Amino acid sequence: MSPNDNWQTLVKEIAAFLTAQKNTISVAESCTAGNIATMLTSLSGSSNFFEGGIIAYSEKAKINQLQVKNQDIKKYSAVSEQVAQQMVVGVKSQFQSDYALATTGYAGPTGDKVGQVFIAFAAKEEIYVSSHLFEGARKEIVCQAAVKALSILLSEIKK
Repeated sequence: MSPNDNWQTLVKEIAAFLTAQKNTISVAESCTAGNIATMLTSLSGSSNFFEGGIIAYSEKAKINQLQVKNQDIKKYSAVSEQVAQQMVVGVKSQFQSDYALATTGYAGPTGDKVGQVFIAFAAKEEIYVSSHLFEGARKEIVCQAAVKALSILLSEIKK
């Protein structure tokens, strides 16, 4: 994250919208490792809308902290649409937030699917999971995934 990145504008818009609506957000992060939470809490007053987050980097953490099903990790892998969906449902339930985001992916630098990231969004009755392929070094992939998650959040909460 750099001070000149466009994520700050996204966060200001998200903060204004959530605060005005008196809504809250929670996050479950794997490949983004807390970057989304850091971005959301970069503003003073973020406690008005940010409930908290869980960095569930390991499969064990996903299972124990977010109630992801072990059999689904084995069947689909920890980086899958199914796991992202369970992560977002788990964190939303844990924090009893109005909205939730979750990320799981391969930040690299090695592996067959480097840059593949699943981002999940949950609202009251809606769950949305999207697959993305980001390019660059590990740090760039993480930042791109976090910013994309914030973009999805803003787009979805404005509907």
